[in-house]
Amino acid sequence: MKETYATLKHMLSSIEYSKHSWHICADLKVIAVLVLLQAGYTKFCCFLCKWDSRNRKKHYIKKVWSKRQFLTPVVKNVENEALVASGKNSLGFIAHSN
Repeated sequence: MKETYATLKHMLSSIEYSKHSWHICADLKVIAVLVLLQAGYTKFCCFLCKWDSRNRKKHYIKKVWSKRQFLTPVVKNVENEALVASGKNSLGFIAHSN
């Protein structure tokens, strides 16, 4: 099974996670998907990665980016809703408590 948002969402709904609200212990890749870090950010796991707002289609094509004119820090760059709260997983709680 591939660790994607869709498969993890299906698995959590199958075991009725929202009803039981268990603590989750998983590897860094799975925790990153559960707390909405984008794929590819698992090497440097940090909450600031949620605010990366560069153009995704040109991310690996464009080498030089212009300086940002403005930054809206309250707008997150997330595609889906979080599957679990960050305090409900072991690795996520440790990584975000420092």
